[in-house]
Amino acid sequence: MKTSVAYSFRLAAVAVTLTFATASASANDTHPPDRAVELLARFGTIPVDAAGPYVEIGTFRIQVMTKLGPPSAKLPDGTWLYRGLDVENSDAHGTLVVRFVNGRVSSMSLVAPAVAMEMMAPATAPSKRAWN
Repeated sequence: MKTSVAYSFRLAAVAVTLTFATASASANDTHPPDRAVELLARFGTIPVDAAGPYVEIGTFRIQVMTKLGPPSAKLPDGTWLYRGLDVENSDAHGTLVVRFVNGRVSSMSLVAPAVAMEMMAPATAPSKRAWN
């Protein structure tokens, strides 16, 4: 009888362990990690292939303006910034950075707010120091 009771307790312990392991695995399967959020947090920027169905690498500047509207900011080098954009099917939020070469989109990326602020900060001139 002792063996039977001890065996029952072990069997119950294994069953409980397997139940929790299965529940834990199921919880992880229903909420996979958000890769865009992870990359944006880690690197501060992620490349973007397209912004909606009409803006991609090679799109003319005027088409970008037509489809996305006026940029939130324009940098001196001609880069356009669109604040408050989201990645589709993700919780990633940031600023879309659109760079142009010869009037066409050459690259796009989503950057974290801190990176966008740094990009918009005016370049400071090197200090003029008198060397004796």
